[in-house]
Amino acid sequence: MTRQDLIAALWHGRDPFADPPEALRALDLQGWRSQHLYLDEAVEQFRPSVVVEIGAWKGASALHLARAMAERDVAGTVIAVDTWLGAVDHWAEAGLFAELVTENGFPSLYRTFLANVLREGHAGRVIPLPLDSVNAAALMRLRGVTADVIHLDAGHEEASVAADLRAWWPVLRPGGLFIADDYDSLGGKFPGVTRAVDAFCIEFGVRGPWSFQGKCKFIKSGDHSGAYGAHSQ
Repeated sequence: MTRQDLIAALWHGRDPFADPPEALRALDLQGWRSQHLYLDEAVEQFRPSVVVEIGAWKGASALHLARAMAERDVAGTVIAVDTWLGAVDHWAEAGLFAELVTENGFPSLYRTFLANVLREGHAGRVIPLPLDSVNAAALMRLRGVTADVIHLDAGHEEASVAADLRAWWPVLRPGGLFIADDYDSLGGKFPGVTRAVDAFCIEFGVRGPWSFQGKCKFIKSGDHSGAYGAHSQ
C-alpha cells in the first residue's frame, strides 16, 4: 500500500502532517537503541512497503527507518503507533516523566514527535497513529492493512508485551519480520519482555528468536527465512 492508501485507510484521507503550526518545537530525538543493525537489515533485505513501529516515543527509530528507506530507494511508509502518554516506567521515574512535557496536566509528547518528523523532512514517509497498541492493531486488521516489518518497543511488563505480540502477529504478513526491543537472553533490565517473547515463540512454533545488542527478531512462517540466524548472541 502507498502512503496515500494508508492515510485513506487509517485517517479517513486526512494527512496528520497537513497545515503544521508556524512554530515547531526544537528537534529532540532522545531515545534508546534508535539506530540498530536489525532495523537497517530489515529495510535492506525486506524492502518493506509498510513498517509498523509500536512505541514511537519522540520518533528517533521511526526516523532512522525512514532515512534507511530513503537512502536505499525503498518506497515504504513507517506507521508509528503510540498513545504518546508514556508507559508505567515513564510515570514511575521522575526523569522519564519530565520527558512527557505535561501541559495543563496532560502529556504533550505527540507534538514533539510531529515536530521532529517535520524538521527531519520525512513527513512523506511517516504516519503517526495515536492509539494504544491493541486498538491500533484492531484498526489495521479492520482496514486490511498488513505489515512487512513490525518493530515492537512499547511496554516492558510481561503481560503487556504478550498482549502486543498476540495483537500484532495477525497484522504481519507471512514471511514478514518481527523485531522486539529490550530483549535480553540473560534477563536484563526488562526480563518480562524476554519471558513474553520466548513464551510466544514456543506457543506459536516460531523459529528463533535471534538476538543482538538488546533487540531480537523472528520470522512469520513464509519466505525470507534464509539468513536470519546471523548476528545472534
